[in-house]
Amino acid sequence: MRKEFSKALRTSFSKKMQTLVPQFHPEKVTSSYCWPGERAFCNRIDESLCCWIVLSPSPKDYDEFTLLLGWSIYGKYPETGVVPLLNLPTPDHKEFAQPEYLMRLPQLWTESDPWWVIKPFTVALTSAQLQASLTPLTQAETEVLVLPQVEAAFGKLLEVGLPYLAKYVAFRGGAGAA
Repeated sequence: MRKEFSKALRTSFSKKMQTLVPQFHPEKVTSSYCWPGERAFCNRIDESLCCWIVLSPSPKDYDEFTLLLGWSIYGKYPETGVVPLLNLPTPDHKEFAQPEYLMRLPQLWTESDPWWVIKPFTVALTSAQLQASLTPLTQAETEVLVLPQVEAAFGKLLEVGLPYLAKYVAFRGGAGAA
């Protein structure tokens, strides 16, 4: 992801988290399961139960991102291996029995793997196209592309993701809301 997009994405996403879901706090994760560039936000329900929302920019230099949701009953970042998991969320929430779980938010409504695309990838076929792709963007140009995608991601997080985590917390008998 271009550094201009990455910075604007992290900044706007963090502000939205602080404003719309303040129970989730940014947490510095020291786990090989949290990739460089990802930003993790944790809601500690009790001493051991934690719910997580993770901003995950593309590790493949595409200008896109996804959101991860999950939990751990061990009071730490979920160390579940590769995401997306092969065991997708189920209508009857069988995954709630797992002590740790981490999935991509879109897995709650589709089996495909859509990401929020800030700027579609195009192959530079000429030197002019390559130069244009390397030219730094202004903050205004960056925000015009980043902010609508952050809004769209938050729409789905509020509509689908947080209710899903709340069901999980209720399943575990947690007193706090996700």
